[in-house]
Amino acid sequence: MNEAATAGVPTLLWIALLMGALVTIGFVYLFGMESLRAHAGVVFSLTFTVGVMLLIVYEFNYPFSGALKVGPTAFRPALERIQVVT
Repeated sequence: MNEAATAGVPTLLWIALLMGALVTIGFVYLFGMESLRAHAGVVFSLTFTVGVMLLIVYEFNYPFSGALKVGPTAFRPALERIQVVT
């Protein structure tokens, strides 16, 4: 099987992504806001955005399996053209 189909995101990159997410969200607490609701809204929206980005990386970890898999339909015409040429 192809290396791209089974490799996934390396563990070290996952650690870097998660640490970066924690540091980014942690920086929000350094901004002093008078309104608790505004501060909670900023923290929630940043946390939600970072969480969605990590979920996207997780879903694309193995691109040829799962709910968001890349199907073979785009590759079939290319394979047919290659077979005609060779």
